[in-house]
Amino acid sequence: MRFSKIPQLDYGKKIKVTFIDGQVLIGIVNGFTARGDSENNLEELTIKTDQYPYVGFNESEVKKIEIID
Repeated sequence: MRFSKIPQLDYGKKIKVTFIDGQVLIGIVNGFTARGDSENNLEELTIKTDQYPYVGFNESEVKKIEIID
């Protein structure tokens, strides 16, 4: 799932992320890394959650992202 193709996905947005393994996290977008700037040539996001300070993941791990607020 290409993060850059999701309308309104931006810093400070609250999102719900469903991973391909079924895990779900809700958090605030804190960082974005473009394909050309990442080590594995995949887009990456970092979110801040209530459960974990910061969680980073790349586009290959995500099934769905929903904008909450």
